Amino acid sequence: MGLAAACAVAAMAGCTVNNPPTAERDGDAELYASEVQPIVQARCAFEGCHGREGMPLALYAVDFLRLRDPVGDIDPDVPPLDERALSQTELAHNRQALAARTSATDPTGEGLILRLVPVSEGGIPHADTVVYTSLSEPDIGTLRRFLGSTHAR
Repeated sequence: MGLAAACAVAAMAGCTVNNPPTAERDGDAELYASEVQPIVQARCAFEGCHGREGMPLALYAVDFLRLRDPVGDIDPDVPPLDERALSQTELAHNRQALAARTSATDPTGEGLILRLVPVSEGGIPHADTVVYTSLSEPDIGTLRRFLGSTHAR
């Protein structure tokens, strides 16, 4: 098969030649830490919602679920947990957990966004929980900016 034929087959399959798939991005770390984590802390990461182990989307937050050694061993090479701020590992976990809610079919994470508002506002049911009353809330814009950064080219 010649190059032209290979390109035609690749185009029909939705692929591009010499453009290998890339790992999904995990979003803008600075935007996440400065603007999104405070939203997660206030709206999502408490025990009654996503602030507990075993949830499909478990999120860490100060004063709630934290990443600790489950057997309580002290590793002298790991700094002690700061009870006033999340560790970089916890922030990365949260950032990547939210970024994982985007996909090739939903690169902007709109499915996640729609779970935050009432069905009457175009939302999707979310365990009988309404996080925001409308899609025009400023936090929604911040979340959209972050989720959009997960597939930035």
